[in-house]
Amino acid sequence: MANYEPVKLFLSGWVLVWAGLSYAEPVDPRRPDLVPERIENDVTLRHWLPARIQQLEEEQKLLLKEISRLPQHAPRPLSDHMGYHSLPLDEAEHDGESISQIDVQFRFDPELGAIALVPAFVPGKTGSYAFPKRFKIEVVDRGAGWVGGPEGKWVVSSPPYEWVEVVNWMDEDFPDPGPYPVFFFIGDIGVYQLRMTMLPEGAGASFHALGEIYLFRDPENTDRLGDNMMGWDTVLLGTTNSLSKIPLWDVSYLNDGVSGLGMPLSEEVSEVEDFMVSWDGEDFCGDPVQVVLDLGQVQRIGRVQLWPAQAPNGMAIPQFGFPGMVSVEISNHPDFNEAQRFEASSVRGRLHNDNLLNVITRGEKARYIRLTLDDLGTYKGKKILGLGEIRVSEYDEVWSLNCAVSASGIPQAGMEQLPRLVDGFSRKRRILREVEWIKGLALRRPLDRRLAVVEQKLELARDAWSGLKFRASIWGGGLIGVGLLGAMGLQRLQRRKVLKKLKNRITRDLHDEVGSSLGGITLAARRMEDAGATPSDLSELSLMAREASASLKDVVWVIDQVTIRLPELLKKLTERAERVLSGIELIVDLPASCPNREVPLPFKRHLLMFFKEAVHNCARHSGATEVQLRISVNNEILTLSLEDNGCGFDRKENREGWGVDSMGKRAAELGGKMDLQTEPGKGTTVALTVPLSALLIRTDHTYQTSN
Repeated sequence: MANYEPVKLFLSGWVLVWAGLSYAEPVDPRRPDLVPERIENDVTLRHWLPARIQQLEEEQKLLLKEISRLPQHAPRPLSDHMGYHSLPLDEAEHDGESISQIDVQFRFDPELGAIALVPAFVPGKTGSYAFPKRFKIEVVDRGAGWVGGPEGKWVVSSPPYEWVEVVNWMDEDFPDPGPYPVFFFIGDIGVYQLRMTMLPEGAGASFHALGEIYLFRDPENTDRLGDNMMGWDTVLLGTTNSLSKIPLWDVSYLNDGVSGLGMPLSEEVSEVEDFMVSWDGEDFCGDPVQVVLDLGQVQRIGRVQLWPAQAPNGMAIPQFGFPGMVSVEISNHPDFNEAQRFEASSVRGRLHNDNLLNVITRGEKARYIRLTLDDLGTYKGKKILGLGEIRVSEYDEVWSLNCAVSASGIPQAGMEQLPRLVDGFSRKRRILREVEWIKGLALRRPLDRRLAVVEQKLELARDAWSGLKFRASIWGGGLIGVGLLGAMGLQRLQRRKVLKKLKNRITRDLHDEVGSSLGGITLAARRMEDAGATPSDLSELSLMAREASASLKDVVWVIDQVTIRLPELLKKLTERAERVLSGIELIVDLPASCPNREVPLPFKRHLLMFFKEAVHNCARHSGATEVQLRISVNNEILTLSLEDNGCGFDRKENREGWGVDSMGKRAAELGGKMDLQTEPGKGTTVALTVPLSALLIRTDHTYQTSN
């Protein structure tokens, strides 16, 4: 049967190519907001899907690599301390002039370098809440002086003074930032006062909300932004038209350090664990835990931060193991004889889910910091203490990183964990500077949005490719089915030809084998009828009858067998020799083991005809009284020899009817060779050597027999 696999592959491949080239990338109706972010003209271009999928996967990989260098983005709504909220504004009432303003005053030039606005995150909202669309930010430069004002506030002297715009979105809507901060660089401007003015969004009542404002320092003679100044007590914050609904909304929440952005951690995950110890009931004495940090030298300390640890086994439990009472002492003496003490009251209430605990120490100078941790929680009946990091800093310069740490009141097994408190990692992520965190999240916004677009396109392309392959498999299956039906028809035609050819061959064999023998018997019978029969005539008549019987049995055996095996064929050769050489002593030597291999019909036919010719010549012409038949299989070589003690003959004489030439041709057709050894009066030996690899050869030649 012909091989149709290339045809099937070609047809199915053609169907896939045709289907793929006709594909146009669809627009997902579930995410219409992503359409503007698509590559220009992407929807109208047609793509060959595997290449398109590969292109999107490569872009996805690059985006993920870029995002891995940026901060972790894990926003979550806050239940309280959500930030600043304005009262509703009416555009018509105020003639387009909004009175919603946020004012920030400084008692000295803060060297302001950048401003960041954090949206408010409220329950039930996935993105930002009421982020202003039209606003501007203005500053008063250092040319103005400062004088004392009412209620202890500081105001700019010598009005009127000129405000300088550093951000202006009054003429067009600011894009919704979603759950990301917005970052603005100010430039080289000396600032004493800052204000943010917000306009109504349109007709009817409108309001605005912000979660947090960050004002980052740009100190002179440095190449990076510094500390967030909104937490300093030298910064005065005020608003107009502000809603105060504690504990949800209040202007003071704009600079309390609490936002829904999570914690300033890197995206990349490490194997560094948090500090986590526990006490059995009988081991806990009830005394508070004390942790002492030695900074190595006296430093100006602006704040001490305590980071909550991550709950074990991925449990979503905020403040897991965090103490309920914290006090901080700073001193220049290791015995803390002279120390300043700072208490943090209502600690767990100040964390607001998983924010940091900031203890402001007003820039006092000290070398040693002692933290007293009390009111520990319990887990599985055991007292626990968990902290991600203790961080001592001033102006965003961290003094505590990898400093010496000692502790009292914790189990001995927990002492080896103390370096984790100052290793710069929390929750298996690197702790980032505040400005690095906020600016990184602002930079991450377009990357995350592009990644969402790419992943959406990738999903659509993969779905389309799967659908095309499914449809192509149906078309290909149909074509293959048609091809198989055609192949089955061709196979049936071929089989009919083979059967017809086999019938013709059987007919020829019967004619050659049985017909010639029976014809000889008929002639011999006529001679015996015309003249008196002689013993030689009777012997020849008996031989021809035996040969005809043996040939007929061989033909019937071949027709009855579905497959013919080599051991069975060799057995049939022996039986033929026994029938034809009746009255002659036959010595048979067969191999002890013979490969049980299938014998193709042409091989069987040529071997039988070769052997029949050899046995026929021995029985008719040799006059032998003893014949030795030897068959052996060694090293994939089949050897068959027939040796008699008869009269032999001279090979140079032309002896018609012996079929020697036909035997040689059949041996060559089998891929072997014939060896004939004979001399007058010394008998004859005929040997056939054939490699077993000849069983794979298909031949179909016929040769003249000696009958």
